[in-house]
Amino acid sequence: MSSLISNTELKLELEAILPSCSRLTIISAFITQPATRWLSDLITDNQPTVQLVGRFTPLDFIKGASNFSALRDCINRGYVVKALTNLHAKIYQVDDDTIFAGSANLTGKGLALVNVSNLEACSKVHACEKSKSFISKIVNSAYELSAETIDDMERYISEMETINNPELQMDWPEDIISQSNDLFVSDFPLGALGSFVKEYKVNPSLPFAQIEKVRDNFEVASTLFKKSKAYKWLIKQIRENKSDRDLGFGQVSSLLHETLADDPAPYRQQIKDLQVNFYSYLRLYAKDEVEMYTPGKRSEIIKLRVDK
Repeated sequence: MSSLISNTELKLELEAILPSCSRLTIISAFITQPATRWLSDLITDNQPTVQLVGRFTPLDFIKGASNFSALRDCINRGYVVKALTNLHAKIYQVDDDTIFAGSANLTGKGLALVNVSNLEACSKVHACEKSKSFISKIVNSAYELSAETIDDMERYISEMETINNPELQMDWPEDIISQSNDLFVSDFPLGALGSFVKEYKVNPSLPFAQIEKVRDNFEVASTLFKKSKAYKWLIKQIRENKSDRDLGFGQVSSLLHETLADDPAPYRQQIKDLQVNFYSYLRLYAKDEVEMYTPGKRSEIIKLRVDK
């Protein structure tokens, strides 16, 4: 059985094993230069294969949660650097036998590398095949960054300085980073419109946590909703529907069950709950684009408005 350790203990454990490792995978929502320099100093001699996956949304760089200098340093040292914009996990996999998982990002505060650091916790576990498969799935879902891509990202951020609502900039333009097609439970609302959701306090970067944060501003909230992966997925299903009927609630549930990439897969009831929550947002923020109706006593039907 594993036990919890602090980020200070995590740092000491990593400092003991990284100098002799041959493969290293770090999945961290945020990555900053104090931590990447600490990392490179530890593994200079053994030159392991290193891959890093971060969230790296525009807002992360605007707020300084991640920085471009760290990513450039890593690419220049030959590390594989990838972006997955719905990422929140923090996982350190060393070779094939050790995994640390918890709350510590690859940042100065996350790993207690600076005087004033965060209080984090994580656990050390043996790397079973299921855990390694889960990590591989995250890595394979992410978009690999090049030095040129990072230049484009930084240029895009500099052009955003005149934008009145930087909160709208959750995603990169497709010509900079192509978003992962994988869809997860976390891409959907975890509660009904306007309800309190504990997970949003823990992870304010979730797409519907951001929508709830600005829900007093209808225009901004509506824009965020229509930019969400969940909404884009639903519109795609409606447009690709080849049957002679509009999509009913059960049909959308089945499509969602087949699409969600979570491992383990959510139960069907959980999917229906997600769908009910999602529809509450749909009625408010997309009523100009989507029509919802209930013929007789049948389930709710959904279609695009004729003028769309």
